[in-house]
Amino acid sequence: MGRPSPPRRSANVRKTVPTPRGSLLLAAVLVAVGAGFLPPHAWAQDRTLVDRIAAVVGDSVIALSQIEERIFQLQAQGVEVPTEAEARSQLRRELLDQMIGEQLIIQAALKDTTIVVDEADVEDAVSQEIQRRTASFGGQAAFQQALGAQGWNLPAYREFLRGQFRQQQLYQQFMAKRSRDLRTVAVEESELREFFEEQREVLGERPPTVVFAQIIVAPTPSDSTKAEARAEAERIRQMAVEGEDFGELARRFSQDPGSKDSGGDLGWFRRGDMTPTFEDAAFNLAVDEISLPVESPFGYHIIKMNRRRSGEVRASHILISIEPTPGDVEQAQRDAEEVKRRLEAGESPGPLRERLGDTTAPDTLRYAFDRLRELPPGFAEPLLQSEPGQILGPIRYLAREQARFGVLKVVDVVEGGPYTLEDEDLRARIRDAIQQQKMVVQILEELRSQTYVQIRM
Repeated sequence: MGRPSPPRRSANVRKTVPTPRGSLLLAAVLVAVGAGFLPPHAWAQDRTLVDRIAAVVGDSVIALSQIEERIFQLQAQGVEVPTEAEARSQLRRELLDQMIGEQLIIQAALKDTTIVVDEADVEDAVSQEIQRRTASFGGQAAFQQALGAQGWNLPAYREFLRGQFRQQQLYQQFMAKRSRDLRTVAVEESELREFFEEQREVLGERPPTVVFAQIIVAPTPSDSTKAEARAEAERIRQMAVEGEDFGELARRFSQDPGSKDSGGDLGWFRRGDMTPTFEDAAFNLAVDEISLPVESPFGYHIIKMNRRRSGEVRASHILISIEPTPGDVEQAQRDAEEVKRRLEAGESPGPLRERLGDTTAPDTLRYAFDRLRELPPGFAEPLLQSEPGQILGPIRYLAREQARFGVLKVVDVVEGGPYTLEDEDLRARIRDAIQQQKMVVQILEELRSQTYVQIRM
């Protein structure tokens, strides 16, 4: 689902983020991080388990102690762990299977020369985790005391975290690279129905839902306003080209609130994450190259390429917004009123959206009544009282501190009740889950056929 003005991870460049695909994890590779204070072997005093090998996977081994550590981590996260011998033995086998899968994927990632661990990202993650741990213990002294009680010091624990975050990067990059395999994974109708029946009891009741088409009308800045913004972007770019620090320029001049405080850093992104003009320019830059001003619906961007790796780039940008004048806003309101009149006269929303609307905003949305308050102020109240075919608006709201006008056509109002497999959203989610499960199974079967695996437990 989207919003009337789609959210962006860093304001003003990212497209609406789709539901992640191909990222289903067999288990969290970084299970030791974020699960409480869990250095290795903190789970028990019985060190005789340390040397007992549960499985051999390629050139690595999985010790029984590692399985017990993961059980302890589950307990620390509030998961009820069985104490009865047979049930606990079954849990160990399930966890071992997960850990074998993780090792197979990590070893495959290490062999793939296109997958590179970004050590700067690892160090950032380690520092953030240490800060979080320190805060959770109430200060540096208490944290180090807790480390010492488990036989650790801070440098050794940092190195342990580095290993965990490196493995996390390897796993995630490998799975992202293989996510394209989802397109080839077929799902049968019988599989959808079987999955639905298995999960029916935990689905609960479907809330009342409204489906509506929207046309978002945004003010169009005048040519003179755009020329002023471009001139400012060219001036700042020249300062960067002449040697001024790009990060400092971003902090001083960028009008992107999501990235300016971090020096314009947008993190890693792939094709499809950003608005088209932005990503086309970014992916054509060499490392350390600074782009000419790039126009997008949000203004002019000056982009600096920082790093590249397989299928991804890391870049920084400085955004100079194109601010509409009060006259531009008044014209947008008149355009929105014209859109409403034409919809009421029977015109289709699609062509009107193409001519007068913001084509970067989602066109048709489905929202449960209990989530309508997530929409901008002014949307929820009329939608709660709406009927199919009704035209609502224009609704004035602010997006990125700029006035916009929404005109809505209610497509359907669906009463609450039990879920059925005919619910389109539910059906799509089930299909996606099955595809991801099948993809993981296919990948592991492929890797297992190529790797020596011996289970000794």
